[in-house]
Amino acid sequence: MRIIGLDPGTYRTGYGIIDVKGSAYLPVSYGCLESKEVRISGRFLSIYDQLKEILSLHKPECSVVESPFLHRNPKVSMQLSEVRGVLILSLAQLGVEIAEYSPLEIKKAIVGYGRADKTQVGKMVKTLLNLPHIPRFNDTSDALAAALCHAQRQKSILAKYQ
Repeated sequence: MRIIGLDPGTYRTGYGIIDVKGSAYLPVSYGCLESKEVRISGRFLSIYDQLKEILSLHKPECSVVESPFLHRNPKVSMQLSEVRGVLILSLAQLGVEIAEYSPLEIKKAIVGYGRADKTQVGKMVKTLLNLPHIPRFNDTSDALAAALCHAQRQKSILAKYQ
């Protein structure tokens, strides 16, 4: 099963694609969709185009988009929700199954503690995927963690029926 995890951001959206082969999690591709556009509409278009290219290249079967959290600044919360809309549209257009988990659920699944910090998440992602180093951006680590969370959830669901 191939899973893409997405961590929405207005300037940098993290993505992480993993393959699940038996009990192994294999990294396929990961990084950030970035835009230097000043106008928000330009940033959305850039994120959309970059994600469509990645989806066409890697063809994930399912996806995880981190669900929103309430930010101190309502404008930031609104923009993150709008980015999520762009991501979900891109995935839906290609028929990719979409799951959503909160940051707390993802951290609990990966680190074992829902209030884990970014460093702990990065270290666990590195360990679980046998990466040479922790991803440069937290957005990338968070996206890979989301994909790993979904893989673990799917395995536990399948195990119940076997």
